[in-house]
Amino acid sequence: MTSLPILQKISLRSIAAHRLRLIMTVLAVVLGTSFVSGGFILTASLSKAFDDITAASYEGSDVVLNSTPDHRLTRAMGEEIEALPGVEKVETTDIQPVVIIGPDDAPYQSGGAGSWLLPFTQPEATTTGGVTIIAGRAPEESTEAVVNTAAAERAGISLGDTITVIDTSKRTDFEIVGLTELPTATGGWAGVQIAEELYRTEFTDGVSTDRILVRGEVSRDALAARYPGFDILTSEEASAQDSEQISSLLAFFTYILVAFGLIALLVGTFIISNTFSMIVAQRTREFALLRAIGMSRPQLTSSVLVEAAFIGVLGSVLGIGVGIGLVRLIVTAMEAFGLGFPDSGLGLDAASILVPLGVGIVVTLLSAWVPARRAGAIRPVQAMRSGEQSSTQPVGARSILGGVLAVAGVVATVTAAFMTDWSTTTRAVLTGIGALTLILGALLLQAGLARGIFTARTPFRAVVPLLARTSLARNPRRTAATAFALTLGVALVSAVGILGASMKLSVYGSIDEEMRAQTVVSTGLLSTQGIPGQVADEISAIDGVDAVVPSLWAPLSVAGRTGTTSAAGAVSNVLTVDPTLALRLEILGGGFADLTTAPGAGLSKTVARELGVSVGDLVEIASPVSVASLEVPVRVIWADSAAYTPVAVTEAAAEQILPDRSSWIMQDLFVTFTDGADEAEMHEQVLSTTDPYGVLQVLTKEEYRLASAEQIDQLLALVYALLALSVIIAVLGIINTLALSIMERRREFGMLRAVGMQRSQIRRMVTIESIHIAGLGATAGIILGVWLGWCFVRALADQGITRWAIPWDQMAVVLVAAVVVGVLAAIWPARQAAATDPLEAVG
Repeated sequence: MTSLPILQKISLRSIAAHRLRLIMTVLAVVLGTSFVSGGFILTASLSKAFDDITAASYEGSDVVLNSTPDHRLTRAMGEEIEALPGVEKVETTDIQPVVIIGPDDAPYQSGGAGSWLLPFTQPEATTTGGVTIIAGRAPEESTEAVVNTAAAERAGISLGDTITVIDTSKRTDFEIVGLTELPTATGGWAGVQIAEELYRTEFTDGVSTDRILVRGEVSRDALAARYPGFDILTSEEASAQDSEQISSLLAFFTYILVAFGLIALLVGTFIISNTFSMIVAQRTREFALLRAIGMSRPQLTSSVLVEAAFIGVLGSVLGIGVGIGLVRLIVTAMEAFGLGFPDSGLGLDAASILVPLGVGIVVTLLSAWVPARRAGAIRPVQAMRSGEQSSTQPVGARSILGGVLAVAGVVATVTAAFMTDWSTTTRAVLTGIGALTLILGALLLQAGLARGIFTARTPFRAVVPLLARTSLARNPRRTAATAFALTLGVALVSAVGILGASMKLSVYGSIDEEMRAQTVVSTGLLSTQGIPGQVADEISAIDGVDAVVPSLWAPLSVAGRTGTTSAAGAVSNVLTVDPTLALRLEILGGGFADLTTAPGAGLSKTVARELGVSVGDLVEIASPVSVASLEVPVRVIWADSAAYTPVAVTEAAAEQILPDRSSWIMQDLFVTFTDGADEAEMHEQVLSTTDPYGVLQVLTKEEYRLASAEQIDQLLALVYALLALSVIIAVLGIINTLALSIMERRREFGMLRAVGMQRSQIRRMVTIESIHIAGLGATAGIILGVWLGWCFVRALADQGITRWAIPWDQMAVVLVAAVVVGVLAAIWPARQAAATDPLEAVG
């Protein structure tokens, strides 16, 4: 009986004897696990940085009081708490988002970290120690401010410079008299601090405060009993709560990178399975001899799985290392593009190590399972056979199963595409299930398709192409598995390309057909701050401006539905002005009268249908930041529009639920001019009016359309970059398959050389095989991608994607690239095949 150590020794010797085969297989595992690992490490690193920030913000305090929707903290409460026995110090904290215009008249780019205005408090007067002034002095006059050093360096601000701070209502100039240092890394975060009394009188109501920090021997329960209804936590609980919220937001990065890592691993699965299948085929005599000397079938299967486990462990460990490098590359890219994430060092947790390690090993073992069982099924008598151990592979059963799955996938996707009465979520889920079924069907069908294509008669019967096609048809499963790795990558690229092209065409069409405004004022990337209210007033006062329609958003929902999801969360449009002054909307019922005095809601046709309501029916308006809710009538229903929101509430209703407008954000202003006005001249007047605010973009209708399409292109570029990984792995799969095929067909090449075939002809034959594999994979991928792209566009029609487009130029590039890939992938294997010595191979 063969012992386990001997099995391990046999497996390790086999691996050592085929180093190139090992490298190619490990590389497939590395590329997949690196993205999985990178996703977890990036999230852990950012979580570590933000945990340091949150911990520092509560350091030195024992109890934290926060306002709730129906209970607002006041400064007077802070004074009351400070007078309680055992309380050492109380700090009231206030902060509000602003836009900062630097001394170069350019807006400060925080990269998403935020720019904030807050009162300056001497360190000894705070519970946390506050900030430290490292240059200059504290602000004293109403025109003075200090700013943190990281923001000052980023914006080129020095002592004595004048900056402009723009809040939701006005703009104010401040002279920088000091630079401050924070105890933790803050990335692009900018904090402008002014005299405390000035902040209270000019930028708050003078009464309320955002948070109260308490230090001393006072219990949370005692404060909760004294101030019922408020959110009262220990500093540890508050820090943990903030960290949990931040982690949930950062999980987005993990999901994106892990998703693309798993796609890469899925593509790599075909390569790994192919590799082990070819290894088993090449080592038939070796395995048969081991069976002849007493090795059992389970032991032989185990020996192959031991090799797979070794490759899985090695590839996963290397993938984790590559993932660490990938994170550093992403952080560097973030800094280069101005994204202000804090960098406080590399964060590693158990998930960063164990998840990619486990995924890599499991995927490798699963990929090798079928080839390992095939190895165990080899009989001892096969050791007596001479020559290559190859046979025709049956594909009938898998083709039938593939056909059934493909039909089921088509039925599911067609049903989702045409059932317009169903909800978007239901249709999207059904489309996803149909897509998965269709992909599995295509995988199983591709072997039969490969055999049919490469055995079909053609008018050209040249010897070299005929031999290449015969070789591919002889091993249709291998050919299909190699091609399908490319099929999957190309299908995803094609589907995303169609989705992006359809989105852009929908944007172009909706703006051309539905937009009346000649000029749009937008916040661009700084939408979390919004447009100051006085900007709309100043533009309205321009002679020749007919109407200014604001795109105003607030955290509100109508019967659980919202208009969109922004950086501030799920929001709905607030109707302050009749939107038909700037947009061509087809009104199906009701109207936009009495927006400021009559509480009500407006819905698109689709939302109204899904809710089962019509004009006059009551719906509930609620907000996650308020305990108040309101039942109001539906006052207007409009036809679905790609240029307008599906859900809106009147200003009168919004004010009853959110009387404090600090949570309202004005994202855009749509400006129309009077008849006969010179559009170019009026546009320049709007531009000069908004120029002092620095951060605002003033766009013509055409520029607004192009800017909207550009955002889609930027998103697609990121997706393409991540999907490119799967295509790279597919190309490596073609190289790997051809390289192993050369070793397997060494006797064949020797015979061909012996009967007179030239080396150049051998190279050409292998190159043609590679081009055929790449062409088959790319063509099938485009067909599959076009179908899935159309289905997803149909399913998302209610989300504003109302037009369908195929980027033909992209499809042509993919096909040409497939030929190039085939040629490049064949260079090294073709040279190896051509170098075969005829006598040595035949002998």
